[in-house]
Amino acid sequence: MKTKILSILSILLFFTSACNSQQVDVNPEKFNQLINEDKNAVVLDVRTPEEYNSGYIKDAKSIDYRSSDFENEVNKLDKNKTYYVYCLSGGRSGSAVKLMQKNGFKNVVNLDGGILAWNAKALPLTQTNSTAVADKISMEQYQQMISSDTLVLVDFYAPWCGPCLKMKPMLEDVAQEYAGKVKVIRLNIDENKQLAKTLNVVKIPILKIFEKGKEKWVHNGYIEKAELIKQL
Repeated sequence: MKTKILSILSILLFFTSACNSQQVDVNPEKFNQLINEDKNAVVLDVRTPEEYNSGYIKDAKSIDYRSSDFENEVNKLDKNKTYYVYCLSGGRSGSAVKLMQKNGFKNVVNLDGGILAWNAKALPLTQTNSTAVADKISMEQYQQMISSDTLVLVDFYAPWCGPCLKMKPMLEDVAQEYAGKVKVIRLNIDENKQLAKTLNVVKIPILKIFEKGKEKWVHNGYIEKAELIKQL
Protein backbone atom coordinates (compact mmCIF):
# COMPACT_ATOMS: atom_id res chain seq x y z
CA MET A 1 0.00 0.00 0.00
CA LYS A 2 2.84 2.35 0.92
CA THR A 3 4.63 1.58 -2.35
CA LYS A 4 1.46 2.32 -4.34
CA ILE A 5 1.02 5.69 -2.60
CA LEU A 6 4.65 6.59 -3.27
CA SER A 7 4.23 5.72 -6.96
CA ILE A 8 1.16 7.95 -7.26
CA LEU A 9 2.94 10.81 -5.48
CA SER A 10 5.94 10.36 -7.78
CA ILE A 11 3.76 10.66 -10.90
CA LEU A 12 1.95 13.72 -9.53
CA LEU A 13 5.26 15.36 -8.66
CA PHE A 14 6.57 14.60 -12.12
CA PHE A 15 3.70 16.40 -13.85
CA THR A 16 3.67 19.26 -11.34
CA SER A 17 7.36 19.96 -11.96
CA ALA A 18 6.84 19.80 -15.75
CA CYS A 19 3.62 21.78 -16.01
CA ASN A 20 5.31 25.02 -17.05
CA SER A 21 7.12 23.46 -20.00
CA GLN A 22 5.81 23.29 -23.56
CA GLN A 23 6.56 19.60 -23.92
CA VAL A 24 7.51 16.78 -21.56
CA ASP A 25 10.19 14.51 -23.05
CA VAL A 26 11.39 11.49 -21.10
CA ASN A 27 13.95 8.79 -21.81
CA PRO A 28 12.90 5.17 -22.42
CA GLU A 29 13.54 4.01 -18.85
CA LYS A 30 11.43 6.82 -17.36
CA PHE A 31 8.73 6.32 -19.99
CA ASN A 32 8.57 2.60 -19.15
CA GLN A 33 8.43 3.36 -15.42
CA LEU A 34 5.61 5.87 -15.84
CA ILE A 35 3.37 3.69 -18.02
CA ASN A 36 3.78 0.80 -15.57
CA GLU A 37 3.06 2.88 -12.47
CA ASP A 38 0.39 5.25 -13.81
CA LYS A 39 -3.00 3.49 -13.69
CA ASN A 40 -4.48 6.41 -15.65
CA ALA A 41 -2.02 5.93 -18.51
CA VAL A 42 -2.99 5.69 -22.15
CA VAL A 43 -0.11 4.74 -24.47
CA LEU A 44 -0.45 6.24 -27.94
CA ASP A 45 1.49 4.98 -30.97
CA VAL A 46 1.43 7.61 -33.73
CA ARG A 47 3.39 5.63 -36.32
CA THR A 48 1.88 4.12 -39.45
CA PRO A 49 -0.20 0.91 -39.12
CA GLU A 50 2.63 -1.00 -40.81
CA GLU A 51 5.13 0.25 -38.23
CA TYR A 52 2.71 -0.52 -35.42
CA ASN A 53 2.23 -4.08 -36.65
CA SER A 54 5.98 -4.65 -36.66
CA GLY A 55 6.03 -4.29 -32.86
CA TYR A 56 4.49 -1.89 -30.35
CA ILE A 57 4.63 -1.00 -26.65
CA LYS A 58 2.17 -3.08 -24.66
CA ASP A 59 -1.47 -1.86 -24.77
CA ALA A 60 -0.61 1.02 -27.11
CA LYS A 61 -3.46 2.54 -29.11
CA SER A 62 -2.62 3.21 -32.77
CA ILE A 63 -3.48 6.58 -34.37
CA ASP A 64 -1.34 7.46 -37.38
CA TYR A 65 -0.03 11.03 -37.09
CA ARG A 66 0.29 11.27 -40.88
CA SER A 67 -3.36 10.36 -41.47
CA SER A 68 -5.72 13.15 -42.53
CA ASP A 69 -8.09 12.51 -39.62
CA PHE A 70 -5.46 12.37 -36.87
CA GLU A 71 -6.68 15.50 -35.08
CA ASN A 72 -10.30 14.34 -35.21
CA GLU A 73 -9.39 10.92 -33.84
CA VAL A 74 -7.30 12.42 -31.05
CA ASN A 75 -10.10 14.79 -30.04
CA LYS A 76 -12.34 11.79 -29.41
CA LEU A 77 -10.04 10.79 -26.53
CA ASP A 78 -10.69 11.61 -22.87
CA LYS A 79 -8.67 14.77 -22.15
CA ASN A 80 -8.63 13.99 -18.42
CA LYS A 81 -6.39 10.96 -18.89
CA THR A 82 -2.61 10.90 -19.12
CA TYR A 83 -1.15 10.14 -22.55
CA TYR A 84 2.26 8.63 -23.27
CA VAL A 85 3.05 9.19 -26.94
CA TYR A 86 5.74 7.66 -29.13
CA CYS A 87 6.80 7.12 -32.74
CA LEU A 88 9.97 5.74 -34.32
CA SER A 89 12.48 8.44 -33.35
CA GLY A 90 10.51 11.12 -31.49
CA GLY A 91 9.72 13.59 -34.28
CA ARG A 92 6.13 12.70 -35.10
CA SER A 93 5.28 12.08 -31.46
CA GLY A 94 6.74 15.46 -30.50
CA SER A 95 4.48 17.14 -33.07
CA ALA A 96 1.53 15.06 -31.88
CA VAL A 97 2.13 16.13 -28.27
CA LYS A 98 2.13 19.81 -29.25
CA LEU A 99 -1.10 19.34 -31.20
CA MET A 100 -2.73 17.56 -28.27
CA GLN A 101 -1.68 20.30 -25.87
CA LYS A 102 -3.10 22.89 -28.26
CA ASN A 103 -6.39 20.97 -28.18
CA GLY A 104 -6.64 20.96 -24.39
CA PHE A 105 -4.82 17.82 -23.30
CA LYS A 106 -3.02 18.64 -20.04
CA ASN A 107 -0.97 15.53 -19.27
CA VAL A 108 0.97 14.37 -22.34
CA VAL A 109 4.43 12.79 -22.35
CA ASN A 110 6.70 12.21 -25.36
CA LEU A 111 9.12 9.28 -25.60
CA ASP A 112 12.44 10.94 -26.42
CA GLY A 113 14.12 8.99 -29.21
CA GLY A 114 11.04 6.87 -29.87
CA ILE A 115 11.13 3.15 -30.57
CA LEU A 116 14.74 3.43 -31.75
CA ALA A 117 15.82 4.55 -28.27
CA TRP A 118 13.42 2.05 -26.66
CA ASN A 119 15.00 -0.83 -28.61
CA ALA A 120 18.49 0.40 -27.79
CA LYS A 121 17.63 -0.17 -24.11
CA ALA A 122 16.28 -3.66 -24.91
CA LEU A 123 12.84 -2.79 -23.53
CA PRO A 124 9.94 -5.09 -24.49
CA LEU A 125 7.68 -4.80 -27.52
CA THR A 126 4.48 -6.68 -28.31
CA GLN A 127 4.70 -8.47 -31.65
CA THR A 128 1.73 -9.00 -33.98
CA ASN A 129 3.61 -10.58 -36.87
CA SER A 130 4.44 -14.23 -36.36
CA THR A 131 7.56 -13.92 -38.49
CA ALA A 132 9.96 -11.00 -38.51
CA VAL A 133 10.56 -9.20 -41.80
CA ALA A 134 14.19 -9.52 -42.85
CA ASP A 135 16.27 -6.43 -43.49
CA LYS A 136 16.92 -5.56 -47.12
CA ILE A 137 20.60 -5.04 -46.30
CA SER A 138 22.53 -7.40 -44.02
CA MET A 139 25.39 -6.35 -41.77
CA GLU A 140 27.79 -8.17 -44.09
CA GLN A 141 26.47 -6.23 -47.08
CA TYR A 142 26.69 -2.97 -45.12
CA GLN A 143 30.34 -3.66 -44.25
CA GLN A 144 31.08 -4.31 -47.91
CA MET A 145 29.35 -1.08 -48.91
CA ILE A 146 31.39 1.12 -46.59
CA SER A 147 34.70 -0.64 -47.42
CA SER A 148 35.40 1.26 -50.61
CA ASP A 149 38.48 2.82 -52.21
CA THR A 150 36.53 6.09 -52.39
CA LEU A 151 34.93 8.02 -49.54
CA VAL A 152 31.54 6.66 -48.57
CA LEU A 153 28.76 8.94 -47.32
CA VAL A 154 25.94 7.03 -45.60
CA ASP A 155 22.59 8.68 -44.93
CA PHE A 156 20.31 6.90 -42.45
CA TYR A 157 16.80 8.14 -43.19
CA ALA A 158 13.09 7.34 -43.20
CA PRO A 159 10.57 8.35 -45.90
CA TRP A 160 8.34 10.17 -43.38
CA CYS A 161 11.22 12.19 -41.84
CA GLY A 162 10.95 15.90 -42.75
CA PRO A 163 14.68 16.80 -42.54
CA CYS A 164 15.51 13.59 -44.45
CA LEU A 165 13.20 14.58 -47.31
CA LYS A 166 14.65 18.09 -47.32
CA MET A 167 18.20 16.74 -47.66
CA LYS A 168 17.40 14.19 -50.38
CA PRO A 169 17.89 16.55 -53.41
CA MET A 170 21.10 17.89 -51.88
CA LEU A 171 22.50 14.39 -51.41
CA GLU A 172 21.57 13.50 -54.98
CA ASP A 173 23.48 16.59 -56.16
CA VAL A 174 26.51 15.58 -54.08
CA ALA A 175 26.43 12.07 -55.54
CA GLN A 176 26.41 13.49 -59.07
CA GLU A 177 28.99 16.23 -58.51
CA TYR A 178 31.42 13.93 -56.69
CA ALA A 179 30.89 10.81 -58.82
CA GLY A 180 33.99 8.63 -58.71
CA LYS A 181 35.23 10.37 -55.56
CA VAL A 182 32.38 9.87 -53.09
CA LYS A 183 29.87 7.04 -52.97
CA VAL A 184 26.55 8.19 -51.47
CA ILE A 185 24.41 5.49 -49.84
CA ARG A 186 20.94 6.17 -48.42
CA LEU A 187 19.66 3.53 -45.96
CA ASN A 188 15.95 3.46 -45.13
CA ILE A 189 15.76 2.40 -41.48
CA ASP A 190 12.12 1.31 -41.91
CA GLU A 191 13.43 -1.37 -44.28
CA ASN A 192 16.49 -2.19 -42.18
CA LYS A 193 15.29 -2.22 -38.57
CA GLN A 194 17.75 -4.80 -37.25
CA LEU A 195 20.69 -3.13 -38.97
CA ALA A 196 19.70 0.24 -37.49
CA LYS A 197 19.42 -1.34 -34.05
CA THR A 198 22.81 -3.06 -34.35
CA LEU A 199 24.44 0.19 -35.48
CA ASN A 200 22.75 2.07 -32.62
CA VAL A 201 20.88 4.45 -34.91
CA VAL A 202 18.57 6.16 -32.41
CA LYS A 203 18.02 9.48 -34.20
CA ILE A 204 17.50 10.40 -37.83
CA PRO A 205 18.76 11.73 -40.09
CA ILE A 206 22.31 10.60 -39.38
CA LEU A 207 25.13 11.14 -41.86
CA LYS A 208 28.41 9.22 -41.66
CA ILE A 209 31.57 9.42 -43.74
CA PHE A 210 33.77 6.34 -44.08
CA GLU A 211 37.25 6.00 -45.50
CA LYS A 212 38.25 2.42 -46.33
CA GLY A 213 35.70 1.11 -43.85
CA LYS A 214 36.65 3.42 -40.98
CA GLU A 215 34.23 6.01 -39.68
CA LYS A 216 35.77 9.47 -40.05
CA TRP A 217 32.80 11.76 -39.36
CA VAL A 218 29.23 11.61 -38.07
CA HIS A 219 26.48 14.21 -37.98
CA ASN A 220 23.02 14.05 -36.39
CA GLY A 221 20.19 16.06 -37.94
CA TYR A 222 19.82 18.36 -40.91
CA ILE A 223 22.92 19.86 -42.53
CA GLU A 224 23.42 22.42 -45.29
CA LYS A 225 25.24 21.40 -48.47
CA ALA A 226 28.14 23.81 -47.93
CA GLU A 227 28.88 22.34 -44.51
CA LEU A 228 28.71 18.79 -45.83
CA ILE A 229 31.07 19.65 -48.69
CA LYS A 230 33.62 20.92 -46.14
CA GLN A 231 33.62 17.49 -44.47
CA LEU A 232 34.12 15.75 -47.80
